[in-house]
Amino acid sequence: MFAGFIRTLATIVLVWFAFRWLDRMFGGTRMNKKRQASGAKKSDSRKPKDDNIGDYVDFEEIEQ
Repeated sequence: MFAGFIRTLATIVLVWFAFRWLDRMFGGTRMNKKRQASGAKKSDSRKPKDDNIGDYVDFEEIEQ
């Protein structure tokens, strides 16, 4: 009974590793998009911040 459990557990782990390998081989577009997005975030953070974007205007309602 214990040997069957170990065999089942080993099969599940082996299938999981095979799926991850196949996903990396053929489904790399998802990983590439994540890498490109993180690269874009890093390049945006390197840009100097412009504090002169605009003025804040506080509007008040006027009753007529």
